[in-house]
Amino acid sequence: MDLIERYVAAVRRHLPKSANPDIVSELADNLRSQAEEREAQLGRALNEDEQAALLKPHGHPWLMASRYMPQQQLIGPALYPYYRQTLAIVVFWVVLPIILVGGAVTALYSDQPGQWLSRMLQSAWNGGIYSVGIVTIIFAVLEHERVKFTALENWNPMRLPKPSTGREIPRSETVIGLVFQLAFLIYWTKVIGLPNFILHGGEAVQYAAAPIWNQLYFPIVATVAVSVGVSLADLIRPWRTTAVSIVDIMVSIASLAIATIVLRESHFVTLLGGAEDAARLAQVEFWVNRSIWWTFAVIGAISAFMALNEMWHLARNRNGAAIRFA
Repeated sequence: MDLIERYVAAVRRHLPKSANPDIVSELADNLRSQAEEREAQLGRALNEDEQAALLKPHGHPWLMASRYMPQQQLIGPALYPYYRQTLAIVVFWVVLPIILVGGAVTALYSDQPGQWLSRMLQSAWNGGIYSVGIVTIIFAVLEHERVKFTALENWNPMRLPKPSTGREIPRSETVIGLVFQLAFLIYWTKVIGLPNFILHGGEAVQYAAAPIWNQLYFPIVATVAVSVGVSLADLIRPWRTTAVSIVDIMVSIASLAIATIVLRESHFVTLLGGAEDAARLAQVEFWVNRSIWWTFAVIGAISAFMALNEMWHLARNRNGAAIRFA
């Protein structure tokens, strides 16, 4: 398989499934025609260096694919399907838990129980606006900065892999994961604060974080930042290399270690209020802390699975390579 076929295959990967299949055929025919003209001038077939020189002016496969898509405002067609999919996930995993859990906590702690429904809906609205706004901002930044990625300008056609080599990373998985990583990083570094979900007497309920969060602040920042780097690498080159797989395994192991440290604790936040509210406050505080504990239990389990899964893929690819070259 020559470089032109590998380039066309890479462009096809970056096109949505709904794209017209004739696009790929037209691109392949155009590139072949240019190659044949050049071969006629030279009187011989093009070698790999000459094929690379022919492909280089056409740009990275991602940019080439984007030229075949209709232009949109704010979020372009290459990212819009993933933006819509991410919003659906956010509504399910952010707004719905706020309605169920936040509503129950608000009803339990509210000094006016009769108004718990309106406060629950208010909390869900605030959470929805916050989540959708953050997701939209991140996708808009990704869309705007996409053309500035140096990796897309300094790419080398000689390094295009064959479609049969390397494990394919679904682009939807990469984009959605990247957005959630950036959203968490924005929250964790307090670039944008969370809205208030629990009110008492018209004022937001205050809380104090346990010392464990100060101890884990920088390890969590570093882990998420490296995870963002892995997602960006997968976005630009959707075939996993050994180096990226190893870094991804290290990220999963670090996440598992952080979750293990957190699970050794039982108290993560302290809600602050008056003595007259001590009983209700203690109930709410208990369930908030239990929710945090179970959240990190799930994170630890997912991290362990992801590390083992990536190790398995890495070992399988190495064994396959050893068999092919034996």
